[in-house]
Amino acid sequence: MTLKLGIFSWFGFVMPIFERLDLIKSAGFEATSLWWEDEEGTPCIPKNAMPEMVREAGLYLENIHAPFTDSADLWSESKSARQKILKEHTAWLEDCAKHEIPIMVMHIVEGDKIPTINKYGIESLSYLTKKAEEYNVKIALENTKMTGGIPFILSEIESPNLGLCYDTSHAVLNHEENLLEDFGEKLIALHISDNDGKRDRHWLPGGGTINWNKFTDKFPAKTFHGGLTLEVYPTDEESKAGAEAFLLKAFKSISRLAAMIDYKREDIGVS
Repeated sequence: MTLKLGIFSWFGFVMPIFERLDLIKSAGFEATSLWWEDEEGTPCIPKNAMPEMVREAGLYLENIHAPFTDSADLWSESKSARQKILKEHTAWLEDCAKHEIPIMVMHIVEGDKIPTINKYGIESLSYLTKKAEEYNVKIALENTKMTGGIPFILSEIESPNLGLCYDTSHAVLNHEENLLEDFGEKLIALHISDNDGKRDRHWLPGGGTINWNKFTDKFPAKTFHGGLTLEVYPTDEESKAGAEAFLLKAFKSISRLAAMIDYKREDIGVS
């Protein structure tokens, strides 16, 4: 089974989302993901209108990415702070159920605000996991700067509705590439991009220093059936070439990576 090739609906070019979706489809992609907030501009597009726009463009809507403002409050000792952030995430899970979106990607911290790993975080994620089970939606926890946070949560909470969103760039920068090997069976979403080993550049695979052979060696080819999804922005040179050219280049890039994974799947007898 060939994995769907996707790209995040925001890929660095300012234009209305319906135009971006059409370009994504025209470039050859099968799937996309949404940032779950209203999109300002001319016209202003409410987030609740976006899932249908994705489907009308002929694309599969793989997941939404929840906003991560104050997400460190998941670990807060303050009950009121936790209740506020849990209420927001619960509403987004309800949105997923309403719009038939299978996965919500979320952060467990915000930026450089790294809290201490504690029981409150487990209580928060346990609550959200139960809500996800109730709504028949999956939560994908993205590996960000809270080293050790994802392994702690996934080891403490066992549920088919809770898993990993593996960001290739974050993993290298935070020295957590072992996540893909240790929790591969819990992988349910991908954010694929390259970097220079210094910052989160969101470059196309092959444009930086990430070892993609190492990535495919660790890739859970037997258990992962989601999409190979790019989360990328253009370089200055790629911006000058325009959105259409960038997306065609992006599609070629992810297609090469897909071919490497397909070769591994064939080698281990995965159909």
